[in-house]
Order: sequence, then C-alpha cells, then structure tokens
Amino acid sequence: MNELLTRRTDRPLPPGAHEKLRAELLAAIETEPVRRPRRILAPALAAASVLIVVVGLVVAVRAFKTDSAPPATGPAKTRTLTAEETATLRTQCLAEANRITSKSLPHPFTDYKVISAFEFTGVKDPNVVNTWLIGSGLQTYPTGPKGFQRESHPAYWLCSRTAGGVVSEPSIRFSPGARLTGDPMMRIARNAGVYTKSVARVTVQPKGQAPVEAFLQDGFWFAPTVGRTNWGPYDADDNGFNDFVVRGYDAVGKLIVTDRGIDPTAAPVTCPVVVITLPNGKDDTVPKTPTPPECREYRWPS
Repeated sequence: MNELLTRRTDRPLPPGAHEKLRAELLAAIETEPVRRPRRILAPALAAASVLIVVVGLVVAVRAFKTDSAPPATGPAKTRTLTAEETATLRTQCLAEANRITSKSLPHPFTDYKVISAFEFTGVKDPNVVNTWLIGSGLQTYPTGPKGFQRESHPAYWLCSRTAGGVVSEPSIRFSPGARLTGDPMMRIARNAGVYTKSVARVTVQPKGQAPVEAFLQDGFWFAPTVGRTNWGPYDADDNGFNDFVVRGYDAVGKLIVTDRGIDPTAAPVTCPVVVITLPNGKDDTVPKTPTPPECREYRWPS
C-alpha cells in the first residue's frame, strides 16, 4: 500500500522492532507535508513518497507533466447504498482492515462513523472496484518514543469493494488540512484520490485501456477500475499503482495536472521553506516566496 511506510525487508526484524520503528517514524513526520496518503497498517520505515524537510528545504519528487489526453468513457452512474448495504460493507471493511493491520494498532476504524457509501451501477467485471465507503473519526497513534503520546486528530477512512464482492482497499486514511505540494490533486489509491477547487474533472486511464471518467464528491474522486485485492499483512506498496494515468481538468476543460507516478529519471525538486511558530507553540513550515509552481502548496479540502 502507499502508506508513508515501506514494505518489510527480506530479513525479519527482532520482536517489537516493527512497532518501535513505526512509532519513531510517525513522531518525526506527523507534521510534514504529504505527497501520498498515510495508511496505518505497516510498522516499518518511511517511503520515498514523503516530502522531507531538510535544513530549510522541502525535497519533493517531480511527477511526469507532459501528456496528451485521449477521450474518456462517459461517467458511470452511481447510487447511494441502503442502510443495510452500508452496514454489511462496513463489517467487511473492518474485518479486512483488522486482518492486515499492525498488532500495535488493533481495530483501527471501529469508532469511525460512515458518512457516505455508494456504488457504481452497471459494473459487470468482478475485478473492478464499484463500491466505496467513506468514514470519519479520530486517529490516535500508539505511544511514541520515550513514552510520548501522539495526539488524536480528525481523519477520513476509505474502503472499497469489487463488483465480485471482495474488499479491495480496506484502510486508506487521509486527514483534513493536508498539504498537497506541486499539484492540486493527488492519488490515494490506483483508482481514488483527493482534489482541490481548481480541479473540476478527473479521468483515470488503466494501462493499455481508454481513460475512465471519475466520480467527484466532497473533495474525493473515485473511478471504477480494477483494484488490488491480494493485500498481505503490513504490505506497504501496490505494485500496480503506476499502471494508471490520472488526469485533472479545470472548469473549462483544460488539462492542468497529470499524475503518471514517480519519474525515476527526474531530479528532485528542492522547495525553500520558512519555519514558523504556530499559536499553539508548535513549529510548522510555509513555502518561501516567491514560490516556484512545482512547490506551490494546496490545502485540502478547499
């Protein structure tokens, strides 16, 4: 999964090491800008998708920007799930999230309340994700290094299911107030993501196929495409994540952002930042002006 954490190494760590590493990582990065959403599953190390503040610089990874936009299929119709259908989906999602979650974070979404659940209608392929649940709750991390207790904060929980009835993404978490650096849109799964107000339309193109129109709702976008279903405990990455091209358009139909995954040949972009002290006494960073376009920050939701 594309949590801010990497997959496990081939050589197992000593008992308790996973939880210790994860707690130390979260203590260090909780206030940093994000390029991809955090999942709360894998007790391992930080992934390269994190924006790292180093001596007054934010180091970002440049995404592919040059792109042509082929025509997309028409938007799929959706329907709101009934209360009974929503309860069944929530039970499935909780069970799958609990199966693949770190022992230090048992039952991570039990207290989250469902705020939306819908289905793309007419999907025949059993491997295509056609159902999504959005929940809202408080995320609390386990005790960090030296007994430091992490604060709870509001978060959204997303879970998806295929037309064949298999849970695909049971544990996506994304927090209000997140900062998107460089782009007004970001993927949080191969077929879902977030967008800010400058984006009015999103398409998702699976490898070798035509683009699919996404459904936009309350700052989230979703597309009925094939999803991964073979997650193992503590998996950190989706190997098929970069097989999808995501495009964002403004209100007049202009292509303004393309996400084709990380470009391994591009040099990192360094974004100067200024450290400020918030009213609560905590330090934060803001972009130094003038800000290059690739370093512009977008607050989500907007």
